[in-house]
Amino acid sequence: MWLCMGGSSIKAVYYAIYACAVQHIAYDVYLIYAILGGNNYIIIVLIFAVVYLLAYFFAARNLTRENSFMPDRRSLFPIATIVILVWILSIMDDSFVSGFESGDLHRVIYRICDALCCFYVLWVQISQRELVRLQSELTGINAAWRLKKEQYEMTEDTIENINRKCHDLKHQIRELRNLSDDQEREAYLNELENDIMIYDTALQTGNRALDIVLMEKALYCKNHRINWTCMADGSKLGIMKVEDIYAVFGNALENAIHAVMDLKDEMKRVISVKIISQNSILVIQIQNYYNGDLRFENGLPVTTKKNKRDHGYGMKSIRYTAEKYNGTITVNTGEDIFTLQILIPLPEQ
Repeated sequence: MWLCMGGSSIKAVYYAIYACAVQHIAYDVYLIYAILGGNNYIIIVLIFAVVYLLAYFFAARNLTRENSFMPDRRSLFPIATIVILVWILSIMDDSFVSGFESGDLHRVIYRICDALCCFYVLWVQISQRELVRLQSELTGINAAWRLKKEQYEMTEDTIENINRKCHDLKHQIRELRNLSDDQEREAYLNELENDIMIYDTALQTGNRALDIVLMEKALYCKNHRINWTCMADGSKLGIMKVEDIYAVFGNALENAIHAVMDLKDEMKRVISVKIISQNSILVIQIQNYYNGDLRFENGLPVTTKKNKRDHGYGMKSIRYTAEKYNGTITVNTGEDIFTLQILIPLPEQ
């Protein structure tokens, strides 16, 4: 088992405890059947087969699904102690009591308690694995959130500088145009002015943080031939913290950009952003075309990136942030269009 676990002694002990607990449960069920007078070998074989199959389908299959799982060594000692004590008591029971007395209620009760102890060990192991998984996801979400916050601060400064320089440059171009009537220079200046116009587009949605996120993504889309449509009323986003706004829209728009970048048909390289309020509900909807088949897990699409350990937290971060404000998210994928919709209840005025 140590070799199967890649040389990890912690994992070897963890799975050995699980195997011993399952085997002991099957043995207890067999003894209960024997004490009650059963001696049919086919039923005995079925008892072991059913217990092992149930253990596989309800726990073992999930325990081995993630190779990156590493048990907590501090929790191994108490559950290993329980298994060892149960094992010793079982040996003592088999040694001091020979044969089976039909209807021996005390031994039946003992074996039931013995099996329940092993069930408890299995429950602790499965719960520990789920706890480790949730802690790993939370660590990834927190890391992504910190990265988004830092990126937001840098982007805000960058866009402020760009807007200021572009504003000055526009005035300089106007002055140059007044000083020259040369057609070639005029055409050049027109082209230059059109090129920088995108950088001087002042988005005013009613929320400064949203303006910065949308401006950053609009610049990226412009430079990568991605069409962009936006109908956004950001005045209701005041209920959200700045870092949460950036986390939600940053992750959602990055996913949309990543999806349309893979499309060969430039007519489908379109991203639509819609933010409105209806009946005291803030509605955020982001749509884009996509290519390929998406696999869902717990209602969210699973990342298509190769490095699944470092990616895939974007949608979870969006859902976590939405639930933070008592909101919900839904994902639809009909007709090759990916639709992310976030609904957040607005406080009463």
